[in-house]
Amino acid sequence: MKKRLLLILSLLFLLSSMSLISCRKKNNDNNDITTFLKNMGSYTTEMNMVIKNDKQKINYKARQSYLKGGGYKLELNKDRVFIYKNDDNIYISDKNNKTKYVQSKDFDEVFKLSFIGEYIGLLYTNEKIKYATKNINDIEYLVIDLFIPGGNKNINNALLYVNTKSMIPEKMVIYDNKGKEKIEITYTDFRPNVKIEQSEFLVK
Repeated sequence: MKKRLLLILSLLFLLSSMSLISCRKKNNDNNDITTFLKNMGSYTTEMNMVIKNDKQKINYKARQSYLKGGGYKLELNKDRVFIYKNDDNIYISDKNNKTKYVQSKDFDEVFKLSFIGEYIGLLYTNEKIKYATKNINDIEYLVIDLFIPGGNKNINNALLYVNTKSMIPEKMVIYDNKGKEKIEITYTDFRPNVKIEQSEFLVK
């Protein structure tokens, strides 16, 4: 009887130890990925954004560039270029009409959410962060679920899917306050820490 009890206790100890090691490994993996994202000094990526409402889906194709200290650049459908600096403005060039104008960042609640850098910024300040792992087509992703402040009922939280092997973001899904999917963003040809000239973000 004592031998059986000792055996059961030994098995329970072994299982709890394995669970603790697994938990620590997952936490370390999460920390490695978030640290990598936070330390990115630059990136470029192709992007496809689908905005969904009750009547239709609106599709945007764009190219993003980011340089720490320089800002963000969004080339939308090859027609317009948006440059986001560290001030309160967006500097827009319309290639079709050959015009340039300035718009307040307050008018943009959609495109700025597509910037990985904006999402990373929330990792520093957001207390409502949830982590999970998910396998899709035999690829393991770390899914980072963040609450988006601002009080917009159509933009409540976002799930960022990061490939655990490459540490590269591949998809972001944004939900409203009822859990309904509103925006899906797919990132392709994501290149972190590439050389980008400051001149890319100059505003005339």
